[in-house]
Amino acid sequence: MHRSKKNRAPVKFSAQKVAIRCRSRLKQIRATGKDRTKMQNILKIFVVFWAALSLTACAPSLHPFFVDEDIVFNESLLGVWISDSGEKCKFTRSGDKHYELLYVDDAPARFETRLIELGGATFLDLYPKPLGNDINLYPANLVPAHTLARVKIGEDSISIAMMDGDWLKQLSDRNQLNLAHERLDDGMIALTAPTRELRAFALKHAESKEAFGEAEVFHRLRSDE
Repeated sequence: MHRSKKNRAPVKFSAQKVAIRCRSRLKQIRATGKDRTKMQNILKIFVVFWAALSLTACAPSLHPFFVDEDIVFNESLLGVWISDSGEKCKFTRSGDKHYELLYVDDAPARFETRLIELGGATFLDLYPKPLGNDINLYPANLVPAHTLARVKIGEDSISIAMMDGDWLKQLSDRNQLNLAHERLDDGMIALTAPTRELRAFALKHAESKEAFGEAEVFHRLRSDE
C-alpha cells in the first residue's frame, strides 16, 4: 500500500480493533473536553487500544456518529470488494437497514456497519464485532469504539476515507477542536462528544481532504474473477 501522502488513512479494517478500557489511575490521562467532570465520572480512566500501525491516523469515538433517522441502505454496497493494494472486504445485509462488514485478511475482523447520510454526504460508522473465536478479546471492561469513514458508492467501485486522527491532533494542539475529547499519553485523540455534536462536525468537514485524507478505492470482485 502506498503511503506517500502524509494525511492518508488507509482502510485496513483488521487494524481497527479499537477498544476503551477503564482503569483506576486518573493521572494517566488528562481531559481536554468541556465536560471534564462528567467524563471522569462516566469513564474514570480510559485507554484506547490501537491494534496496528496502519490506522494510527484514525480517531475512535465513544459515541456513534448517527441517530436512527440518518441510517440508509444501498444495495450497491453489498458484495465483495478488493482494493488496488489487494485488501479484500465483504459487505452483507444484517437486519433491515444494517450491514456486517468482514475484512478478509490473515487476521480477519468483523464490524457492525451503518451507512449514514448527513446533508447529502454518505459515511460509514464502524463498530467492532467479535468473530466466533475472538469473544475473549472483548471482556466486560472493554468498550468497543466507533470510527467514521467518508464513503462514495459507484456501480462497481467504492471509495473509503477514514477520519484522520493526525488532523484532530493538530486541531487540539491549536485549541481549535471544539468537541469534547480526551488526549492520551501517546497523543491520540479519543472523541467523547455526544452524537449530536459528532454529526454536526462530520457534516461540516465532509468534503475536507484534511479531515478524511486520501480515499482507498475498492473494486467489485465478480464471482467469475
